[in-house]
Amino acid sequence: MNIIETLQNLEPVFIEAAQMALKMQKNVSYHDKTNTGNFLADIVTEADLAVQEFLLQELSKTELVDCHLLAEENTPSVNKFKGKNKYYLSIDPIDGTAVYSKGGEYFSTIICLHDGVNILYVFNYFPVFDFFHKIVKGEYSTSGKMPDFSLPPEIKKTIVYWFGNPEKNIPELYNELKNKGFVFSNVLDISKYIDVTTMFTQNKVAGVYHENMNVYDGIVDLGIASAKGLKIYSGGPNGKFDLTDIKKREIGLYYPGYYLALNN
Repeated sequence: MNIIETLQNLEPVFIEAAQMALKMQKNVSYHDKTNTGNFLADIVTEADLAVQEFLLQELSKTELVDCHLLAEENTPSVNKFKGKNKYYLSIDPIDGTAVYSKGGEYFSTIICLHDGVNILYVFNYFPVFDFFHKIVKGEYSTSGKMPDFSLPPEIKKTIVYWFGNPEKNIPELYNELKNKGFVFSNVLDISKYIDVTTMFTQNKVAGVYHENMNVYDGIVDLGIASAKGLKIYSGGPNGKFDLTDIKKREIGLYYPGYYLALNN
């Protein structure tokens, strides 16, 4: 059995972990794990820790224990992973913790695998909707159905992002796209409860922009856009966005650089 088949066989475990988070949501407590002043980045809940540890315990029973682990939280089983092979395994137990902590629905559990060059596997599961995005070796699929939601009509020409400053950091591309009628907007100016990936994959917005994205959930949209053959712009400190270039900051590990993906 190869490593991707192992991940596919573990998908019931990933779903169980996300459902665990859903069950804990009503009574969950949270605190700040960092002190940047950014609520979205600082917050961690007891569910984040419990779900990640559950996932790592199960993953560590397989050959995945030899991967380079990129785990958002510091839980006991992190140290079991040896980093002996060429694969990078990333875990985000609850993507959208700020939404989750306030009782929102658009949160998910994310598992990703890449080999430093290609995004080989993504499983992004939303327990409230029993819906997932999945990528296996460049093939994109979904299961279930997201509920429809409405946004202002002008959002169709909007490129959304969580963090960063595209006008400052990609000025030539920013002006090129602006001249074509696109606008850039922080997702929080559109909705505080619907995540970027959902807006993007449901074709509610024109595209997504990620800058210095964290390693735990930051390549999901890149993987989806690549698998769907969408137009992608990207760059990094050395000119190219590099999945092996991993840096550390106060709120965790990140990939320096950017990517921007446009819907057709």
